Amino acid sequence: MTGVAPTVGGKGPTRRSHRAVASDVILQHMVAHNVYFSVCWWIATVLATFIKTGGSREDDDEIRPVMIVLFTIFEPIRLYAGFAGNLQEKVPLLMGFVSLSVFVILPVNAFFWYGQSAVQPFDKALNTVAMTLLAAEIVAGINATRKVLRAQQLAYYLSESSQ
Repeated sequence: MTGVAPTVGGKGPTRRSHRAVASDVILQHMVAHNVYFSVCWWIATVLATFIKTGGSREDDDEIRPVMIVLFTIFEPIRLYAGFAGNLQEKVPLLMGFVSLSVFVILPVNAFFWYGQSAVQPFDKALNTVAMTLLAAEIVAGINATRKVLRAQQLAYYLSESSQ
């Protein structure tokens, strides 16, 4: 086998890949759907905060605006790291995704789940879904990182043994 496939569509031979794709489909689906869910979560949380405070600029819970700002800053970065790290099979981006998920977004979601003052049933329902999705993304992110690491290790060892 020469690694060259027959002509496709008259455009000459096409090359076959010499390595398997290590991207994780489950993580990719979760991150892609979480892009939309995060926007909806942010809108719902800001509207709920606006309703709870009666539209005033004064919030009894001083940390709630800080948590909203943290989420606003770090969630796009986290989603980009997960999306690009998985598709491009880059371990540093995948580790950044998992780290941001665990050390930034998880505490923010935990605060909105039970830490804020005057937690309403809507808040509990919304943030239960958010925490469940986040936990699943963390597990899938760790599994995807392991999968990419194994594939890159194998490729490295095979390239070293062939020299």
